[in-house]
Amino acid sequence: MTRILYVGSLSPTGTCWHRHMALGRLGFRLRSMDTDIYTEAGSRAARYLRLRLGRGELVDSFNRALLDQVACARPDIVWCDKALLLRPGTVREARRLGACVLHYNPDNPFGPRRDPGWRHFLAALPEYDAHLVPRRSNLEDYPRHGARRVALLPFAFEPTVHYPPPDGWTDADRPHAVTFIGSPYDDRPRFLSALAARLGREVTVHGSQWPRRSRHTLDPGVRHRGPAPGDLYRHAIWRSRICLGFVTRSNIDDLATRTFELTAAGAAVVAYRTPDQLDALREGTEALFFSDVEECARHVQLLLDDPDRRVEMGKAAARRAWGSGYDNDSRIAAALDALGIAVPVPPVRHTGPVRPAVTV
Repeated sequence: MTRILYVGSLSPTGTCWHRHMALGRLGFRLRSMDTDIYTEAGSRAARYLRLRLGRGELVDSFNRALLDQVACARPDIVWCDKALLLRPGTVREARRLGACVLHYNPDNPFGPRRDPGWRHFLAALPEYDAHLVPRRSNLEDYPRHGARRVALLPFAFEPTVHYPPPDGWTDADRPHAVTFIGSPYDDRPRFLSALAARLGREVTVHGSQWPRRSRHTLDPGVRHRGPAPGDLYRHAIWRSRICLGFVTRSNIDDLATRTFELTAAGAAVVAYRTPDQLDALREGTEALFFSDVEECARHVQLLLDDPDRRVEMGKAAARRAWGSGYDNDSRIAAALDALGIAVPVPPVRHTGPVRPAVTV
């Protein structure tokens, strides 16, 4: 059985953990290394400086610990999930010890957002055997910076987390008219304020970064209700009549993780229009798309005024997400196949949701 050393955040509410679970379901023998031990220790200032400078005892410890794990476990593959503190020499040594070292990066080191922490990653980029990336622009960016191989791993949903509400769910169970769940990137605070003003009704926002980054820009019509991690995320979707979807333009994204999470959970989605978003969902029946706040407001009002269409759109979107291989298992299996890596257990292609029993 193929052995994988999985190096990434093992927080149970993160998408990194979702990919970890998918690899287990695909039949790989997993050994895990939690990067949170090294990246999340200390104060906010300490964490920022560690990421920005890439120096310190915890950075040294992380690199030593990874090589100890490789030497001890002798994995066939080391899967690094946004492991920004890995140094070039560490990746080289892991490969010398016989591991195929892959890196998945959900963010964009070549976009205009200017996130901190890319120093070691960019230096180590040519050392990896292959990179998995979620956006098409990276298929050109990475080779220009020395990548050996690059394969597309689009954003996905997690089938154990993102699934539709129980039968009989009605608008009585949806107290929030319009909801956005996510971060205040790009011009989202201004957009949501303008949307609330045009609709003349409250727009609900969930996310951990809004109070810190946007408390001076949110209109009174935009109600921040705090983070929604784990199961609370799915419940926030279920309790909303319409969910908004953006792509992160400052990351040069053409798709969004939430596009697939929202639709898999049965949401009626009004999302930002891009060619790839339009390829993923049929406009008019599985989602509505906007290019500006005026078009977004028209679509939202249309769906609020037509509950039957809204409910049918959510059901159609869920069928599309579950039946088209937009889940983590299918996405990862396809990406590994593109790299010539065999998957022990083929992913199950669902025609509809298979959900565990839940209490809301």
